[in-house]
Amino acid sequence: MLDYDSYLQKNNSMSFEESLEIYNLIFKMLECKDDYLNELWKEVVDSALIYANIRINWNYFSREEKNEKDNLRTSYHDTFMINLKAFHKLGEQLELDTSWKRKLGSSEDRKRWGDFAGYLLCIENIRAR
Repeated sequence: MLDYDSYLQKNNSMSFEESLEIYNLIFKMLECKDDYLNELWKEVVDSALIYANIRINWNYFSREEKNEKDNLRTSYHDTFMINLKAFHKLGEQLELDTSWKRKLGSSEDRKRWGDFAGYLLCIENIRAR
């Protein structure tokens, strides 16, 4: 079971509303119709899918499986973060509003960035309806 209110009390947590605000700022960037920016965004989403898959399955892995897959999980998380940073960098180069990154926080806050990967997929899923 998840106690969302308890999660929100933790340091470096992210509310759904915060993630939606970040997502909407990102989505405004995509209105510029730059092909490479849109390609990078797809890479961000694809890497979020891969990372979230192992992160969700983490809840069901045995201790041995977690030990075996820990480096892989970290690698998937790193890839998501690298892709999101590249997307941000191109947005800056195109002189777009990249204030979403400030709201997301420092990349040293890996848990928050990982939480955003999950929220991103949730929002994309709802958007696809």
